[in-house]
Amino acid sequence: MTREQAKQKLISFGVSEPTDEQITDLLNSINAETKKEKDRADSYKAKADKADELQSQLDDINSQNLSETERVNKELETAKNRIAELEKADALKTQRSLAMEKFKISAEQASQIVKDDGSFDYEVLGKIISDKETAAATAKENEIANKSRNPGGGTSGSNSEKTTAEKLVEKLYGGQKQDNDILAHYLGGKQ
Repeated sequence: MTREQAKQKLISFGVSEPTDEQITDLLNSINAETKKEKDRADSYKAKADKADELQSQLDDINSQNLSETERVNKELETAKNRIAELEKADALKTQRSLAMEKFKISAEQASQIVKDDGSFDYEVLGKIISDKETAAATAKENEIANKSRNPGGGTSGSNSEKTTAEKLVEKLYGGQKQDNDILAHYLGGKQ
């Protein structure tokens, strides 16, 4: 507080013309009271800090002196959590294994279908099945194409066996010259 503010305070208390000595006395008494309150506040703060420190030490001592039952219960809870994690991992492994067996897919494909949280990705499953069906159809088409006869005669694949008709004509007419175009065809062309 400034001297002017102290003078205004004294005037508000009813002193019409405060002297310098009265102003100084007021300022000294305010400062003394302020210092006393500040010292008291510092004392309380120091006591509060000491109380916090003692409470912290007490908590440390209590945690070190846990009873055997409390310690065992904490260890049991930790073990239960670990068992739950292992069971989840085992269930996930079983789901992926079943997916591999049922859908005839690889382990990598199974891990794409069965997510880490145990859910299924049906889009990926549909794509894998579609790709497998397409590959099977293509393989079957190639197999059929390799075993079929060409429209002009003969076979396209490695199948070189003669038909029953070709064998019969060959047996009946051996190497004889034929004027009949149909028979000549079975004997290997016109002779």
